Amino acid sequence: MTKKYAIKQFHEQFLYNFLKEVKFLTLLQPFFFTPKLYFVDFENRKIIMERLRGRKFDEAFSKFTVKRTLEACFIMDSIGIEKREMNHPDKHIIVSDDVYFIDFERGRFKEKPSNLTQFCIYLRKFGIEVGRELMQEYKSSISRESFEKILERVLEKL
Repeated sequence: MTKKYAIKQFHEQFLYNFLKEVKFLTLLQPFFFTPKLYFVDFENRKIIMERLRGRKFDEAFSKFTVKRTLEACFIMDSIGIEKREMNHPDKHIIVSDDVYFIDFERGRFKEKPSNLTQFCIYLRKFGIEVGRELMQEYKSSISRESFEKILERVLEKL
C-alpha cells in the first residue's frame, strides 16, 4: 500500500522556514504545479500534503516538462514570488503526470522575480540558449508577450 500523504516537519529552530513554506504552498494551491495541501499543524510545525511520486526534472526532461516548467515560472514571476532555486530544478521539481514544484522555504516576495530567467540559464545545460536580449526584455516587463517569445524560442530548440 502506498501512502497518499507526505508529512514535512520542521525543527523548532526553522520556524521561519516552516511559515514561509506554508505561506507559499497556500498561495500557490490554485495552480497546477504544487502538491495539494491537506493540513498544517502549526503547533508541531508539520505540513501534511500530497505525496508525489515521480522522477527528478533532469531525468524526465522533455518538451512537455520544459513547457510546463516555463509556464509555472511565469505564473510565479507574475504574482511576485521568487522560488530562488530554479537554476537547479532537478532538486526542486518532481515530474509525474505534470511538473510539481516542492520546497518553498527559501521563497520570497520580490518586485521582479527571476524564476523564468534562472530556469532559462539552467536550460543551457541541455544546449538551449534563449538569448540575453529576450531575457532582458522579459525581466524588464514580465509580460505575457515577452514570456511567449521565450517560450517559442525554447520550444523551437527542443
